[in-house]
Amino acid sequence: MNNDTLILQSKPYTDKVIGFAGPTPLEIILDASGKISEVKLLPNKDTPKYVQIAIDDGLLKAWNGLTPQEALAKKVDAVSGATFTSRGIINTVHKRLEVYEAEQSRSDVSLLAITGTGLLIIIALGYFLIRRKKRRKKGYE
Repeated sequence: MNNDTLILQSKPYTDKVIGFAGPTPLEIILDASGKISEVKLLPNKDTPKYVQIAIDDGLLKAWNGLTPQEALAKKVDAVSGATFTSRGIINTVHKRLEVYEAEQSRSDVSLLAITGTGLLIIIALGYFLIRRKKRRKKGYE
């Protein structure tokens, strides 16, 4: 991975999302443009046969090229023959992207609050300096 990618680990956010045999940990990799470039399955307890069926069906590529918002809106069907495993993967991707989007919303609000506070300070300082200058002028007249 290069410095322009962001790796979203599913753990611990999705530990309660269950596939066929427990949680299905994965990584969601976002490229520099904020789009999903890869969903990578991590070691898990699902039956390898069912995992392979889901992989062979292209499930892990279903979100490639999408923004997190687009991926959350996309309806991805479970893979026949690996229903529980594929539902675990789908639900894990969705849960982790929901957490990411919530984090982004909070950071956007924080940035807005910081910007607003900075702007208020600048306005107050400008007001103070203008009033001070007017007082000085009155003192010389």
